[in-house]
Amino acid sequence: MITSIERVRRKQAIQTAEGYLELAMVFDDCWPLDLPHRQKLAELTIACLATIRKPQGHKPYILFLKGQAARLAERYKKAVAFLEQSARLDPDNIHALLALGWCYKRINRTDLAIEALETAVEVDNDSAIAHYNLACYWSLTNRPRVAVLHLSNALALNPDYRKLLATETDFDPIRDDVAFVELTSVIV
Repeated sequence: MITSIERVRRKQAIQTAEGYLELAMVFDDCWPLDLPHRQKLAELTIACLATIRKPQGHKPYILFLKGQAARLAERYKKAVAFLEQSARLDPDNIHALLALGWCYKRINRTDLAIEALETAVEVDNDSAIAHYNLACYWSLTNRPRVAVLHLSNALALNPDYRKLLATETDFDPIRDDVAFVELTSVIV
């Protein structure tokens, strides 16, 4: 049986870990931290989560946070291990699936990235980011037809993704494909 003190400590540890991750990522677009600082925050995150002795129903989320910390530190294989466990325990967690796909791509397992994002789209077909990332991964395998299908879905769900297309290198393999050109040259 978990005591109220253990419950409070668990909540504090989770909130502290979330804080470390947020601190590392909040200004990432403008002022990204260098790798040594990201690694230090990742270590603090994982150490904080390691203090939780009885995760109870929080285990999938704790594993997700550990995966995000490892991802932050560019330890992608370790991140995959945490995120796979998290996704297995909570198969409807689209955030774990997105992070898993992102990490698979970085360890050159685009096939598994596609698999993770296909699952994410099954869980939430209205997720623009899932469709967008899936389009990127299909493009990397030089499958323009299916890439354009998912990109079309992403743009329909969130037209702001159109702003990323010019600089998204994942689409380089299909940039000259007729369907891709037609989709991306549409003026809204």
